[in-house]
Amino acid sequence: MAVLGPSEAGKSTLALCLGGLIPRMIKGEFHGQVEVAGSLTHLCRPRELADRVGLLFQDFEAQLFSTRVDQEVAFGPENLGLNRAELLRRVPQALDRVGLKGLEARDPATLSGGQKQVLALAAVLALDPRVLILDEPTTDLDPVRVEELLAALGRLSQDRNLTLILLGADLRLARHCSRLILLDHGAVAADGPPGEVLRQVETLRGLGLRPPEFPALFHDLGQTGLPLTLEEAVTQARTLGWELAEAGREPAAAPPLPSPAPELLALQKITFGYRDAAPIFQDFSFSIHTGELIAILGPNGSGKTTLMKLLRGLLQPQAGKVWAAAVNPRLQVGFVFQNPDYQLFAEQVWEEVAFGPRLLGLSEAEVTRRVEQALARVHLLERREEDPFSLTKGQRQRLAVAGVLALTPQVIILDEPTTGLDHQEQVDMLELIRELHGQGHTIVMVTHSMWAATNYAQRLVVLKDGKIFLDGPTREVLAQEDLLSACRLMSPAVLRLSQRLGFMALTTEEFRACLTENKNLVEA
Repeated sequence: MAVLGPSEAGKSTLALCLGGLIPRMIKGEFHGQVEVAGSLTHLCRPRELADRVGLLFQDFEAQLFSTRVDQEVAFGPENLGLNRAELLRRVPQALDRVGLKGLEARDPATLSGGQKQVLALAAVLALDPRVLILDEPTTDLDPVRVEELLAALGRLSQDRNLTLILLGADLRLARHCSRLILLDHGAVAADGPPGEVLRQVETLRGLGLRPPEFPALFHDLGQTGLPLTLEEAVTQARTLGWELAEAGREPAAAPPLPSPAPELLALQKITFGYRDAAPIFQDFSFSIHTGELIAILGPNGSGKTTLMKLLRGLLQPQAGKVWAAAVNPRLQVGFVFQNPDYQLFAEQVWEEVAFGPRLLGLSEAEVTRRVEQALARVHLLERREEDPFSLTKGQRQRLAVAGVLALTPQVIILDEPTTGLDHQEQVDMLELIRELHGQGHTIVMVTHSMWAATNYAQRLVVLKDGKIFLDGPTREVLAQEDLLSACRLMSPAVLRLSQRLGFMALTTEEFRACLTENKNLVEA
């Protein structure tokens, strides 16, 4: 079952109720009763539910604490009193299921965000629960890893008669489910087979969720039949006469590329590896030019976050150098972590943003000016007196951006800026990024969201195994479907459909324009 909804719909609260943490450990006003696997949760200690109800938290890093991957997975079963032979069976099995086989000796702190997420899942799987509850299990995974994980969980559910409950805002979670519930502020907005609910485009949009691309495309083009898969979409489009004639298959001439802007920041022939691990980068070079808006893509573990930290100077290469054009490199690059809570610590929003400028020794008048300007730019000025941790995840992301803006950097690096946000929060964050870019900042963002990269980036850089596999204008990179697939990435659904029909469109608007221009098949 998938239980999907926007932020504050009640999804995580539901998970905590099902896991028995509410009301046993998290207090509040609680009425009624919750029964899971034959037990009333309010009468059970968490220990008594541990091998019946497995729970992966939305903040999965809060579940990790060991210094070796295999020890992390073994911790739960050990505390259930299982013998060594059973541990030696369960730990490799759980790691293999999530694709972490071979990383047993790694320190979890050196893993990528996506690898940490599936490690936390492996630790839950090792408890062999009867009910498995996963809160936002795909936020940090590359697109192909998402599909593989959901398919594996589907098989696991069938093979072991496991009740599986997936919570989040990502509609892909429903793909292998038998039932889909849409939640809205603690109430059920829809409940039924995924094939029916996922076609309710207006309902999904009304909840602030981004509907699946194919139903949304056909809905927006005025169709009543709404396909869910690429095969269904191609068949229906051809029936409607949307496939262009051979003459229409000629690719449009690409506009001439502008003269490259001055180089602003670069890695020059660097080598870097974490302690006791093989190098991630060897003789690696990469450059950023003034005024670019770049999205860095790639599978989990390809080196995206490491690359960003090297650019910012948070990591030092073992060979090669980081080159910066600015006179004062210390202020040139601002960095917003994947988890904004890593860089928030003050008791008040205002003080959080003021911390950096004060460290620079600026006058209080200048500090005030910069803080007001930064908070206004991220639309948080009216919350200046609030506790940062009383804000939503999306607001905390924007606050972390404000803390960087107050230092007036030329380059802003954002590591997965949309992770854990519902669709409307993602749009808000990405529009802020676009606004900052328009104000003169050079932007580099790491993302797994092909939708975000397609709609907001000008240049895409795809990493694979510590090397640049693709690099170029967004349209050119996205057109290389086979190469993207080799990097565990997928082109946007609209692009894949348009290519099957003989033209190339990245968005619904382009799709409509191509049809209208070539065959006048869709009314303007």
